[in-house]
Amino acid sequence: MRYNTKPEFVGIKQIKAKQKSQLDQFEAWVSQNEWMQIHSSHYDWWMFPINKPSGHGFKWTVYEGEIFELKQDEVYLRNYIRGVELLTKSWGWDLFSAAIILNTHPDQRWQHWPVRLYKAALSVQLFGFDDYFNSLNKYALQLMRQGEAMTYGRYDLSWLFTTGVDPDVN
Repeated sequence: MRYNTKPEFVGIKQIKAKQKSQLDQFEAWVSQNEWMQIHSSHYDWWMFPINKPSGHGFKWTVYEGEIFELKQDEVYLRNYIRGVELLTKSWGWDLFSAAIILNTHPDQRWQHWPVRLYKAALSVQLFGFDDYFNSLNKYALQLMRQGEAMTYGRYDLSWLFTTGVDPDVN
């Protein structure tokens, strides 16, 4: 089983602590209908950890070993799914029914951050939550049909939602 052995990796304990702190912020913002706070904040690295380095290098990168350990913690998993749920609600998408939410707050809408959708979708896929991945995939495909580009900088992220073949893997 592969683990993140990079010196800059923060570790499981720090991922859990940072995620919980961020989720508490999400909950506070949602309770006040401050959806723009979610849209304008930076959180995807620790809320939806993935197996690829980011602008933070390997600090928040997780592999099979870390994912296995994180999945042993019921509280972490409950918070993790709640974070995905609140993110999708901020876009006006119901994670569990895989459908648009009707009668949303004006700020509950797509904010043109495909990298966040990509990271959340890749993360739930890596964690083995196929139903949640399918919901996010459905949302991404709907956005693409509406003309939304799934690109971030020079990266085409649409592969995750279309072919499922990562162009960076040889």
